[in-house]
Amino acid sequence: MNIEIEELSPCRRKLSITVPAEEVTQEYDEALKSWIKHANIPGFRPGRAPAHLVKARHNKDIVERLRDHLLPKSYREAIDTHKLEVVQILDMDEEISVKPGEDMSYSITVDIKEDFSLPEYKGISLKKQTAEVADEEVDKQIDELREQRATFEDIDDRAICRGDMAQIDFTATLDGAPLLEAVPEAVGLDKGDDFWIQADENAFIPELGEGLAGMNIGDSTDINVKFDDKFAVEALRGKEVDFNVTVKNIRARVLPEIDEEFIKPFQVKDADEFRAKIRDSIQSQKDQGEQNRLRREIEKFLLDNTTLELPESAVNEAADRQIRRIINDMSQQGMPEAQIMEQKDAIVEAAKGSAANNVKLRYILLKIADAEKITVIDADLKREMSMMAYAYGMKPADLEKELGDNNAKEEFRGDILMRNTLQQLFDLATISE
Repeated sequence: MNIEIEELSPCRRKLSITVPAEEVTQEYDEALKSWIKHANIPGFRPGRAPAHLVKARHNKDIVERLRDHLLPKSYREAIDTHKLEVVQILDMDEEISVKPGEDMSYSITVDIKEDFSLPEYKGISLKKQTAEVADEEVDKQIDELREQRATFEDIDDRAICRGDMAQIDFTATLDGAPLLEAVPEAVGLDKGDDFWIQADENAFIPELGEGLAGMNIGDSTDINVKFDDKFAVEALRGKEVDFNVTVKNIRARVLPEIDEEFIKPFQVKDADEFRAKIRDSIQSQKDQGEQNRLRREIEKFLLDNTTLELPESAVNEAADRQIRRIINDMSQQGMPEAQIMEQKDAIVEAAKGSAANNVKLRYILLKIADAEKITVIDADLKREMSMMAYAYGMKPADLEKELGDNNAKEEFRGDILMRNTLQQLFDLATISE
């Protein structure tokens, strides 16, 4: 078999493959013999029909079967002979002639993964950053827990403070006209009666909530709100709306005391042990964050110290996956489709920026895994799939069905293998304080 290889780019090759006429004829004769065994020719028992009759009646089918056999066989022989690790088939001749007594020639264009040298990855030097927990951090965490269990009490002896709940009546105008006349789609923003709103930046319109501070029951005032360019009602983006507000009631936020009832769910004996447990929790988070930072340092070391050309198709495929992931996250966060499309160029640019590094890192880690004989057995794969399914609220069998073909499962196996390899590099690293 004759194989000619043209380098189109560092990771792209055009293979021109010719299967000699003798081999085509031999394979055709074998295919014809096989067909004769099962051919149904009137007047002859199966397997007894003359070859020329079977050939005359079924030649087209025999040639198609022959082509389906010779193409993958010759292609596999070509890439095995030249030790090409194909990432993706990009193009192939549409019309490929197969005739006994004639050469079968065709060309196929592929992206390949080039071979590359690994840096010295054992004992990577890392410097650990120690981060102690400050008393202020503990206080903040405890205050947040108190905020989560806060209650509200009606008051009438003071003005609104940040974090209070206020019951208000309001009407909105835009350039002096009722808001609903100026912007018909602003239903619900034009007016409200007995409307409860939090008096801080957590209000549904932050500026409106913040503008209530200092008002007493019975007070009325105008609060000007300028909507930003991300506001849900597109027609209001960049517009200034005046809200005429009257305060009717105030409820003060009351934080619970750190008493026996408060600390009971934390399974501690007293306030000191509760505080110590909060400190330990924060320290654990900091330690985990530091481990993640050190792993990112390992990744950076591998990327910076490895020279590797990347297949364009692999980078494009990774970028497409990243784009879909970003858009899906935006949609789940409630961002309107029109707003997502406005950011399309920025999304694509961000995805392409990270895709090349993601592909490069994957190649490096998988090559290290191969060198260190790190594997993921089927039982581990199944366990990881089950854990992932439960995390998404799915049944493991449903996730396995969604992954579908073996390529998706092998991609998932590769993800686990990368993680395990990175952990081994972390365990082998030289970490100094």
